[in-house]
Amino acid sequence: MRNPHRWRTIGLWGFGLGALSLALLPVGYDQGVGVRFTLIFVGAMGVAFGGIVARLQHQNVRAKQALARGEDIIARWRVEGEDWQRFLASDPQWSSHANGRLNEFSPSEAAEPNGVEVIVGKVGVQIGDSIHPLSLRSTPEITEARLHDGTPPVIELLLYYPAYATRFGMRPPRYTALRFPVGQRALADARQVVAHFRGDLGGEPDFLHGRGDGTNPEDLSKCYNCGYETHKFRSHCPKCGTSLQSRRWSRRFGLGLVICGAVMCGIMGFLVLDMGPALLKPGSSPTQFSGTQGQARMLLAIFGAVLAFGLTALGYGLYQMFTGRRSKRVIYFAVALAVLLMLLALVL
Repeated sequence: MRNPHRWRTIGLWGFGLGALSLALLPVGYDQGVGVRFTLIFVGAMGVAFGGIVARLQHQNVRAKQALARGEDIIARWRVEGEDWQRFLASDPQWSSHANGRLNEFSPSEAAEPNGVEVIVGKVGVQIGDSIHPLSLRSTPEITEARLHDGTPPVIELLLYYPAYATRFGMRPPRYTALRFPVGQRALADARQVVAHFRGDLGGEPDFLHGRGDGTNPEDLSKCYNCGYETHKFRSHCPKCGTSLQSRRWSRRFGLGLVICGAVMCGIMGFLVLDMGPALLKPGSSPTQFSGTQGQARMLLAIFGAVLAFGLTALGYGLYQMFTGRRSKRVIYFAVALAVLLMLLALVL
């Protein structure tokens, strides 16, 4: 995301709203079924998704600040004024080329006649006063790194932004580039930069990723559409565009699905036990429901759909944890099960 500070704030607000909704649950317990359901739903979704967004964007903010402080620097050089002017004159030709991509760095922002300092770190690139957060394992994804000969030489990083949902529908994936010049006598440093962003040197292992250098089979990602395989971090297949997921990532993602599924099943189980008697047989439970029979069936259908989603996430998460891979058959079965449960809830 382009503005991590803003999205971190939005995530924190969502998390706070969710926490407040859960805190108000005892107060709204006697206010009816609809109020309790709203508080539980808003609370769970706000805490889960708001917390995730805030956490991820906080990492981006820290990366941007670390680059500004000069931490984890790979190389730095200064592009002299004459070479900088040549770069300014040639950069528009890259974007206008048939296969060219728009440069995310606008050279006019740092068009200084005395030259510009370029600092390349593991968390991003700083060109003059323009900072571009980048990482081998985040968005935007670096799909290719190239060093073009010329005067001056130019480093080009091809960037990929995955598709995402908006209130107006799905926004398609976006392909851009980050191009910047190499200073005199800095070719060796430039090759080191390209090797790093191309993934040739391997990365530091963490909970979700290995080194990506082929030494661990858990890092293997395989495209189930065309058979493409790689040990490097890639979110999608460069040949057919299908999403990729390594065995390590599949197991960790499965753990997340198990946790989310268990939480959702627990919440919905509590709601069904607490409100089910009142919805099925009004007057048979201390919890009263004043709506119509049709509204009761609608609530049961919603409960069934959410519970089915939780069970689906739980089952599929266990499958991914134990196998380390995805399965279209399991996904189709889970979707069919969810539809069946929704139909049963409507009939009942």
